[in-house]
Amino acid sequence: MECVHKTCSCPLFSWLELFEKKWNLRIVRELYKANLGFNELKNSIPGITQGVLSSRLDELQKNDMVMRKIVKQKPLVVQYSLAPKVRQVLSCWAPFKSEKVEANVKQELKVKC
Repeated sequence: MECVHKTCSCPLFSWLELFEKKWNLRIVRELYKANLGFNELKNSIPGITQGVLSSRLDELQKNDMVMRKIVKQKPLVVQYSLAPKVRQVLSCWAPFKSEKVEANVKQELKVKC
């Protein structure tokens, strides 16, 4: 999905493109529920590999959707959370919180890329 306007600067269009990628919607959904460490996030999403989760989180961070916070240096402990503007948009988007979205996410997991 591309913005039809060449001068579009609304982040919503880039966010929607990211939601189309496998796993991203599920990652955002889990982070909407709670801030999570890498392993907690991986364990909450059955079937996702460590490499895929890492690359998806990097991509979501680069697009200002997810924030990474170092909680402890030794041993390194990080926590991921949704950016405040993403949380605000999603909290207004009632269908995001519905069971129908959860069913779509479960269906997405059955589709092979």
